[in-house]
Amino acid sequence: MLEGALLDFLKNQIKAIPSGPTSLIRNEESVGFYVQTNVSREKGGAKEASQLIKYDSVLREISKLLDRKIVHKDEIDDKEKASYILSILTNLPFATGSTEHGQASVQIIKYKTDQLPEMNLSGTMQFLDEIIAGTYHPKKISTTIQEEGMRRTKLRARQGLRLLGFLDDQFEKKDSLINEYQATNNKTDFLKQRVLTSPYLSMIYSLLKGLNTYSKNEKINVLKSLGMKIVQNSRGDNLMLESVADYRTRNILTWLKGVKLVDEELNPSMTEEIRPLLQQVMNEYLMAKREPIAGHMMGSLVRNSLVSAFGRLNFIPNDRYEIKGSVGQGNWAAVPWLAIMNKDITTSTQRGYYIVYLFSEDMERLYLTLAQGVTESSRDEMAMINEEIRSNLKIDPDISTDTEIELGSSTLAKKYELSAAAYILYEKELPSEETLQHDLERMINHYEQYIAFNQGKIELTEEEETNKSLSLKDTVDHVYRYIKGKGFYFEKTEIINLILSLKTKPFVILSGISGTGKTKIVQWLAEAIGATEDNNQFTLIPVRPDWNDGSDLLGYTDIKGDFKEGPLTKVVIRALRNPTKPYIVLLDEMNLARVEYYFSDILSVMESRAWKNGDITTSNLLTEEAAGLNLQLPSNVYIVGTVNMDETTHPFSKKVLDRANTIEFNRVQLGHLDFLYEEVQEKDPVKLNQEVLEANYLHLKDVFAEYPDLVRSVTEELVNINEVLQLIHGQVGYRVRDEICMYLTYNQQEALMDFNQAFDHCLLQKILPRIAGSDSRVSEVLNSLIEICAFEIPEDADSTVDLTYAKYPSSTEKLLEMRRRLVDGFTSFWIS
Repeated sequence: MLEGALLDFLKNQIKAIPSGPTSLIRNEESVGFYVQTNVSREKGGAKEASQLIKYDSVLREISKLLDRKIVHKDEIDDKEKASYILSILTNLPFATGSTEHGQASVQIIKYKTDQLPEMNLSGTMQFLDEIIAGTYHPKKISTTIQEEGMRRTKLRARQGLRLLGFLDDQFEKKDSLINEYQATNNKTDFLKQRVLTSPYLSMIYSLLKGLNTYSKNEKINVLKSLGMKIVQNSRGDNLMLESVADYRTRNILTWLKGVKLVDEELNPSMTEEIRPLLQQVMNEYLMAKREPIAGHMMGSLVRNSLVSAFGRLNFIPNDRYEIKGSVGQGNWAAVPWLAIMNKDITTSTQRGYYIVYLFSEDMERLYLTLAQGVTESSRDEMAMINEEIRSNLKIDPDISTDTEIELGSSTLAKKYELSAAAYILYEKELPSEETLQHDLERMINHYEQYIAFNQGKIELTEEEETNKSLSLKDTVDHVYRYIKGKGFYFEKTEIINLILSLKTKPFVILSGISGTGKTKIVQWLAEAIGATEDNNQFTLIPVRPDWNDGSDLLGYTDIKGDFKEGPLTKVVIRALRNPTKPYIVLLDEMNLARVEYYFSDILSVMESRAWKNGDITTSNLLTEEAAGLNLQLPSNVYIVGTVNMDETTHPFSKKVLDRANTIEFNRVQLGHLDFLYEEVQEKDPVKLNQEVLEANYLHLKDVFAEYPDLVRSVTEELVNINEVLQLIHGQVGYRVRDEICMYLTYNQQEALMDFNQAFDHCLLQKILPRIAGSDSRVSEVLNSLIEICAFEIPEDADSTVDLTYAKYPSSTEKLLEMRRRLVDGFTSFWIS
């Protein structure tokens, strides 16, 4: 697989032989590389004047290079084309040309294991924080197994900081770089540049650019296999073992993902993909038109290279979009183009509307347009659709909607000018890659908005706003200060727990006695991040006792056959319309009716969450047959339910408890009057981008790839707990385990709480609510769990016992309370 992947890399990435007079390479599908000299090209040489290097020949030499580490010119099987093949191989990111004993060769760059990180990026940067804070004091002698483990962890983190340049080869601090890091406002971009200075990581990043058609697992296997071929042990000449290659490769990928160099599918997030190719068309098209069109590299550039480059952009879903490019058929086009089409609308540039790049005839201008097919559309039809787009879309102010586009004087150029409803103009020297990609993403958003409008799915009336991005830690600090400024007292860990719970799963239950601030904490949290009832980002839905199915939330079809939207459906549609904003729904008194009756459809759809083209998708919440449209549950909708447990309410089934974090609010601090007699500064809300609450993980294997030690620790603890719960058939399943691991991962990434404190929350709100009963088995379970959580406590222990030094103090306190209730014949998490 490795050799084939490297050949595919060369097919995708190679554009020119970088040495001597042999400069041009073009790919011929399923055949090989055509190579011609500069002299031949200047004379107008076509395909017949080129040398064909078959892919099979290149594949054999790749295999030889991996095995021998160096290949000399006289060892190439195809002697006549040996120079060309050597030049092709030097395009591999881990290979370089050389002259050994006076003979041209290509050899592998030497890499050592100490150039590959031994720890994931989060752990490495946590160690840097300790160094900066001055809290790290190395111990040369370890007196316990635990201390030895900690020492080894620090050594691995130290090696990572050396790779990033924060420590030198003697592991001394580089204060100038550390100061620069602390002073920067964008630490992710700063670390991104540091990662790219590491030779092996930079090489891996370059290689991933050419493997866009490979799946995530295939890429991991390719990188692991490559490491076993080209990386030697730092203390010897032996190559990496498979276990070492697997571990370190996964660490590398956490680094690349951590600094946003690659996305979840390991595709490069922002590389020089499209700008160089568009610029090449503008610079060379007029010269290419002087030459025969048949077999010309310009045709391959526009029809293949450009199409592939745009297809790699992570915001263009390949399953929904088709991309085509053209320089003409038989004769050169006056206006070459590249079209990006939603397959639901059209797959032909002759009809429908789509995104299209149009090059002016003189190659002085490039237009990114939302336009229409001109072949099968009349002038009046184009004018009507253009007016509809311009009237109904809230188009960004810097996108032109006039008729001033200038493509040229040809008949087709004039038709193209008429077909454009909106456009962005670029002059000859194109802007940055970031600008080009950002503009295209905006234009595609407008395109999708018009598609939705045209299909009657949404009304495009809301004004778009740019929301601010904060880290999870900064968000917690902001929300805590905001609520404190309002005169409500909540401990900071309660804010942390609520936000972590929402990020782990967008459904949280708040329980407790009446008047403890359950509703208020949700309202203030929403308001703090810019979600209010005024802007429709916060919705309070009172639950009624007579609800018995999902129609009360989602809607129903009336006697006339018209679908009447329920209150949750209205929120979902608004959220789909504004995917960057968080939408918070508060189901007040949600257990006045049976939750598993009216909420089961939503719970099931929530469990169907999956990654698709970098976005979270779900099964349909409503179907076209039922509601006139297919409606998914968007990832920017977060549902919080408040509950009271008394004689007027219904208990929760295990199905509901399994799918939510249940947070208890029974503590009241009536004496907190700081807001009355002290100057407590009120904080202004900050309109946040919804990504701060959005899940980063949906599957345990994704967490394990980055935090294997954490997953193992959590699983070991849960196995012990499950052995206890088995007595009452209350064991937790895979879903609970996975969500606890995700919760603890988010916590560790931002160092919000220590592990035990965070696990204490998970135990309290994911596991203990399952315990209820009246017999001796329940008593045995409670006693065993108390031993796990703290220590052996006498049966008659009361609430005054000191629990501060327990492993899990909050869970211990709850377990003691439940054990005391059992004296009355029955106990449950919920009875107060």
